[in-house]
Formats: sequence, structure tokens, C-alpha cells
Amino acid sequence: MTFRLPRPLQSLALFLLAPFVSQAQAHVGLERGEAPRGASYKAVLKIPHGCDGSPTHTVRVEIPEGFIGVKPMPKPGWTLKTVRGPYAQSYGFYHGPISEGVKEIEWSGGELPDDYYDEFVASGFLAKELDPGVNLYFKVVQVCPKGELKWVEIPAAGVDAHSLKAPAAVLKIAAETGGVSAKAADAGSASIGSLAIEGAWTRATAEGAKVGAGYLTIRNTGTTADTLVSVTTPAAGSGEIHDMTMTDGVMRMRRMADGIEIPAGGIIEFKPGGMHLMFMDLKQPLAEGSRIPVTLMFKSGATGTVELPVRGLGANDAKKGGDEHSGHSHH
Repeated sequence: MTFRLPRPLQSLALFLLAPFVSQAQAHVGLERGEAPRGASYKAVLKIPHGCDGSPTHTVRVEIPEGFIGVKPMPKPGWTLKTVRGPYAQSYGFYHGPISEGVKEIEWSGGELPDDYYDEFVASGFLAKELDPGVNLYFKVVQVCPKGELKWVEIPAAGVDAHSLKAPAAVLKIAAETGGVSAKAADAGSASIGSLAIEGAWTRATAEGAKVGAGYLTIRNTGTTADTLVSVTTPAAGSGEIHDMTMTDGVMRMRRMADGIEIPAGGIIEFKPGGMHLMFMDLKQPLAEGSRIPVTLMFKSGATGTVELPVRGLGANDAKKGGDEHSGHSHH
């Protein structure tokens, strides 16, 4: 005897089962699937499930040509390895042409249960030589105790990627004007975990100058405090966190070796005449109208990159006296 649900109950059953069907069919993808060329890009790969119900213990990613200067984010409990090699061509970069870099990333030794999802992150730069409208494919392999999943399929011309069984994660290089790409190209802001970076900028430097300064606001939207502990940029030999105070009419500067804490729900502002980021041993002058990528690292392990637009030589948003550049030459 065949038992059939009444039609209203059939519809309800399909509605209730839809999320589980969708989850079973979910594939590895990028959090942000479109971005402009000639700009920093944080590739956040989403791993939605394991292999046939078993946990994932290794994630291996092949870096597509044109995604250059790549640095992966470490994950607690996972071993991180990279494979470097030559690019197919030389690309323009912040401090000169670059012809080799990270070609493959592997996170291993961890355990991501099938019931959970996680993100694996790498920060880099989308080469300005890329053509708008092209797709970059991130081939991902998940290794589990019960086998592996290879998300490596690339659609042929005219074929819908949704028809593929195991498509590679895809990033579209956006057109450079209008719509989504204009918003994606905005510099000066970024999200790093629960930390919102806003209003970031730097000022141009004179020929021969060896130091520069960066300014930004960090807003902690989380429920626990975090601490900015270090800063790096390919535009300089090193980066530091500094504070500036006025004592007995004398402007004094000091390095904040322990970093600066951002309380839960709080805001910290780096601005001219106060706390600021210092870029030491500049590799070339900071030119007005350009941008420099700055990577911020926090005590919690959160790491991310924000682009700082370079404003004019005398720019001073705070309208306060004192230029920290002059004092650093005497450190």
C-alpha cells in the first residue's frame, strides 16, 4: 500500500527540507565574488561541510594567476604551509615589479566537523594587468578521513557554472566604474573580524623622506576587547604604533611596544597630533593620489589589510599643530 501525504502537507515537507537539501549541495565559494583590479583583496573561502559526513582536516588552495603578493592567515590548531613559484609574467606592484609569489596554500592538522562551516583566508593584490570582466578560479581540495572533495571544475565558454558538480570558487574582476565595483574600490575602510576600520589615510612625503604616518579609526563591534599589536606595509621596511603627547610645551613621541587596546564597543582614533601608525624606512616617497596597503594584526589573531589613500604633503584633517614626521628623525 502506498501512503501519500495530502498536498498541503507535501508542500510543507518540501519547505522544511529545502534548507537541508541546499546545505548538502553547497559548494566552496568566496565571501566576496567580485572585486576591481589594481587593489588589495581578501579572499575568504567558505568551507560549508565535510566529505560524506566526515570532518575536514586539510584544505588546499591553488592561487590563480593574477592574484599576487599573497599572504595566508594562520588558523589556531592548523598547520600552515605555502608553495612559492614564478608567475606567468611580471606584474607591477607597490615597490616594484614582482615575478614570483605564493602559488598554493595548505591548512592541515585541524578538524572541521561536518556539522559546522569555517573560513580560510588569504590577503593579496589583484594585478592591475588583469582585464575587467575576466574570472579568477580558486581550486580547492578538502581532505577528510573518508576521502576528499575536489572543487576544481572550470566551466567551458558558454557553460553555466551552476551546472557543474564541483565548481572551483570564482572571483570576477569587475569593471572599474559604477555599481558594485565603485563601492568595492573604495579605500580607507575594512572589516577585520569584529573590528571596523574607517577613515584610513596617509599623507604624501617629500623626496628622500624615510618615514611616513598613517591615520585611521578602529571601531570594536564585538563583546570582548582586542589589541592592535603590529602593523606592516610593503611600502616600508617596518611599521610601528606611536603616540604623541605635549609635555611642558614640548611635543614628545613614544613607541607603543605593547600595542593599543580597543575596548568592547569602543573606538580608538589615530590622528595627526596623537596616536598614529609610523612607516619606517620608506622604499620610495608616498605620492599624492596613490594608495598603500597596510596590514593590521590584533592580539586575538584577527588580521586584515586596509588601503590608505595618500593625500597632499601638508594634509592635516585634525587641524592641529605639530607634524610627527619632524620629530621621528631624532629617535
